Amino acid sequence: MRLDAAFFHERGVKYLQRHDFERALKAFRKTVEYEPDNPVHHCNLAGVLAEMGDFAASNEVLLRVLEEIAPDMAEVQFYLANNYANMGEYEIAEEYVLRYLDARPDGEYAEDAREMLSILMDEFGGGKALARWQDRWREQEREAAKRDGRHLLEEGQFEAAVEWLEQVVRREPDNLAARNNLSLAYYYTGQYEEAVRGAEGVLAEQPHNLHALCNLALFSAHVGPKARLEACVQKLAKVFPLHYDLALKVGTTLGLVGQHQAAFSVFERLARIAAEPDPALYHCAAAAAANAGRFAAARRYWRLLARFAETEDLANYYLKQLDAAAAAGRRSLRVSYQYDLPLHEQFTEMKRRLQAGDLTAWRRDPLLRASLYWGLRHGDDETRRVVLRTLAWLADADAERAIRLFLKRPQVPPALQAAALFALQRCGARGRIDVWVDGEIAPVRMSALPKDLVLGIEPVWQEVWRLAEDWFKAHRKRQHLGRAKRLWVAFAEHAFLHGRVRVTRPPVWAAALVYVVMKRFDAGVRRKDVAADFAVAVPAVSRAAGRLQGFADGCAEDG
Repeated sequence: MRLDAAFFHERGVKYLQRHDFERALKAFRKTVEYEPDNPVHHCNLAGVLAEMGDFAASNEVLLRVLEEIAPDMAEVQFYLANNYANMGEYEIAEEYVLRYLDARPDGEYAEDAREMLSILMDEFGGGKALARWQDRWREQEREAAKRDGRHLLEEGQFEAAVEWLEQVVRREPDNLAARNNLSLAYYYTGQYEEAVRGAEGVLAEQPHNLHALCNLALFSAHVGPKARLEACVQKLAKVFPLHYDLALKVGTTLGLVGQHQAAFSVFERLARIAAEPDPALYHCAAAAAANAGRFAAARRYWRLLARFAETEDLANYYLKQLDAAAAAGRRSLRVSYQYDLPLHEQFTEMKRRLQAGDLTAWRRDPLLRASLYWGLRHGDDETRRVVLRTLAWLADADAERAIRLFLKRPQVPPALQAAALFALQRCGARGRIDVWVDGEIAPVRMSALPKDLVLGIEPVWQEVWRLAEDWFKAHRKRQHLGRAKRLWVAFAEHAFLHGRVRVTRPPVWAAALVYVVMKRFDAGVRRKDVAADFAVAVPAVSRAAGRLQGFADGCAEDG
C-alpha cells in the first residue's frame, strides 16, 4: 500500500461523503504533511475545519495559503468571505468577496460571490466595504486617467487625445488602457477603421478586456458588420463588473446598441448594490426602461432623479414625455442614454448661449465635440462651414488642433480653407500651418495671412469689396478706402460668426457700403446717386445700409 498525499486525499473525500469530519480532518492533515506546498490540500483542510464550525482555524489555514503558498489563488478570498460571514464579521466578509470578484469577475464562484454580496448588503446592512473599495478604485482611475490620456477624452479634446495617445502607445505598446482610449479617440474623430483595429488589437491580447469589448460593440453598431456586433453583445450580456463606472459603461453600451432590456438589468442591479447611486445612473436606468417599454420602472427612476436639485428640470422633461407616450398608447419611448437634454433641446440652448456669449457650460461637452469633429471629416461643405464657425467660437487648443488637421486634407474647397484659416486667427494660432495646395502640403505662416482673409469665405463678399473699391477709385475717393475696407471686413467676420446675415446681391451691398462710409465723411452724398452708380433700387440700398450702419454703430459703442 502506497502512503502518499493522493492516498490520504481519497480517504479524506470518502470520510467527507460519510460526514465523518474527524477522520476527514486527520486525512487532510496528512495530505498537507506529505505535500506542504500544495495549496489545494490546505484549502481542503480549511474546508473541513469550516464544516466543523471552527472558522477561526480555517481562516488561519487560508491566510497562510495567501501569504506564503499561493498569493494569486483568488478562490481563497471567496472561502475567507464565507468563513467571516458565518462568524458574523459581515464587513470583513464583504471586503473578501470584493477582492475575489475584483480578481476573478468571471471566475468559478463569481455568481455565488455576487449573490453573497447582495445578501450581505440587503440583509445585514453592508456597503461600507464596497464604498471604500469604490473610492480606492476611483482614485486609481483618476491617476490612471492622467497617464493614459482619458482626461482629454472626458474634456472632449479628441484631436488632442489622438496626438497624445499615439505618442503614449508608441512609447508603451503594452499600455492597454491607452490603446483603448486611442481607439475611442479615433472613433470620435471619425477614423473608424483605425478605431476598430485598435479595439480588436487589445482583444487579441486580452479577450476579456471589457473596455475594448464595449468599444468594439459601439464601433460595430455604427460601421458593422452585424455578426461582430452580435458576438460582442453576447459576451457583454453575461458579465456584471463591480467597478461602478465600468458597470455603467457596460450597461450604457448595451443600451446604445439597442439591447435595452439587458441594459436595464445592469442598471437596476447596480442601483441596488451602489452605496450612493448618482443621477447619471438613475437616468440610464429610466432611459433603458423607457426604451424597453417598461414605463412604470422608467417613471420610478425619473422621480428619483427629480429629487436632485440640479436634475429636477431634466427629470420633469422626461416624465412629461413619458406621460405623453403613455397617453398616445405607444409601446416604448425612445430616450438617449446621454445624461442630458435631447439634441434639439441642446441646440436651442446652445444658440441662446452663443447669443449671450456663455460658452463655458457646453465648451467641454464630449458629445458635442464628437459631433463637431465627425462633421468636419464627413459632412458636406455647408456642415463643415457651420463646424468651422463653431470652432472659431470655441477658440481653444483642441479646436485649433482640429482645424490644423483639417487644412492638411486634400480637396478642401478654397472657401472652406479660408474659413479654417480665419478660425485659426480667432484661436490666436501662431507659427507655421500646413495647408494642402496644388496636390501637396505647403507651409504657411500665420503672420503672413492677409487681414481681409475672411472675404475669401464667400465669393459674394469678395465681389462686394471689388465693386466698392472700383467706385472709390473711379470717384477719386481713395482716402476712404481704408475705412471702407475695415468696415466691410468686420461686417463679414460678424456675418460668418453669427450666420444670420445673407449677402445675395453684390451691387446692392457695395452701394450700401459706399453710402454709409461717404455719408459719414461727405455730407453732400445722396443715396439715389449712389444707387444710380450701381444700377440698383434705392429701397434695396436703404435696407442694406441700415444693416451696415447698425453694425457700425454697435461697434462704436463697444469701444
